[in-house]
Amino acid sequence: MYKNILTAVDGSAHGSAVLDEVTSLAKLTGAAVHVIHIRPSQIIAGGLTGGTVFTVEEAAEAQQVVDDALARLRAAGITADGEVDEGLKEDLAGILVERAAALGSDLIAVGPGHYSGIAALLHTSVSRGVAKAAPVSVLLVRSGATV
Repeated sequence: MYKNILTAVDGSAHGSAVLDEVTSLAKLTGAAVHVIHIRPSQIIAGGLTGGTVFTVEEAAEAQQVVDDALARLRAAGITADGEVDEGLKEDLAGILVERAAALGSDLIAVGPGHYSGIAALLHTSVSRGVAKAAPVSVLLVRSGATV
């Protein structure tokens, strides 16, 4: 079945639900899990200068998200490693797909978009982008968490 799962975590209740599912699946299949958290950044409009890149999250906070996920997986007896990466919010899906290919992942696990209504129209859906571009299976984990 699956041998190498890439899972994206963000420290939210949605991300926790993804980690729960990945833990169960890894136990069932014996898969190793690679955890990734991408520190999102945005370009702030700068007129003729092209803008300034602004990182939305502190490095220590991002590393803690990965460390917490790794601790949960390892406590369940799963072989796991992880990383913090950086990227523009618009590029998050592409970064996940690229990392999955580089790692030889055979499954990418993500949560659903956190936006609804008009906000969903204004923000890029990472899960939709991953599902469209991934050359491997994608597990979309729904949760009962509210935004």
